[in-house]
Amino acid sequence: MPVEAAADTLRSDFRRPGREDAIALARARFLAGERIEMRLLASELDIGRTTLYRRVGEREQLIEEVFAGLVDEWFAEALPQVGGTGRDRLLDVMRRFLELAASFGPLSEFAAREPALTMRLLLDREGIVAEHSKHAISNLLEQEAPELEVPANIIDVIEMTAAALVWANIAIGREPDIDSAIELSRMLLGTCETRG
Repeated sequence: MPVEAAADTLRSDFRRPGREDAIALARARFLAGERIEMRLLASELDIGRTTLYRRVGEREQLIEEVFAGLVDEWFAEALPQVGGTGRDRLLDVMRRFLELAASFGPLSEFAAREPALTMRLLLDREGIVAEHSKHAISNLLEQEAPELEVPANIIDVIEMTAAALVWANIAIGREPDIDSAIELSRMLLGTCETRG
């Protein structure tokens, strides 16, 4: 949805714009390749800047929410595109997810404009992008390889490996190393015991 249409839809609504409205409008700006400006968002939502900050936090937190939402969408998009079963399917879904992220123009454009912020948001081990990634990996393991006993620290390392080899390269404008991320993930999963 174009940015103007998103803003018009919110203004025509009879309720006060909330957190999700602000995230949706920020996402529309991000997808349009535009800079996310809190002053402009508050104006388009027809609320004060103080109200906007109260609902979504600082600009960095709002952009992080947009990134985390994209992580969820890419995993959801990757899942039905991949065949197979078990560990191989899991790794193929991860590969497809990373390919979607690496080829996503708005993310590359944002990284070119704001590389330091991109690095902070994508590589923050305690951030919500990492949290959403680890949650998606855990869910995939439960669905696709329930026979594996995978400790939480292995999931953390798989996520950190992808962050280092894919997210970091996107953030600095280099070619992501998806093959190495998947191969290292395969090796890490190979260290896990089978249940029962």
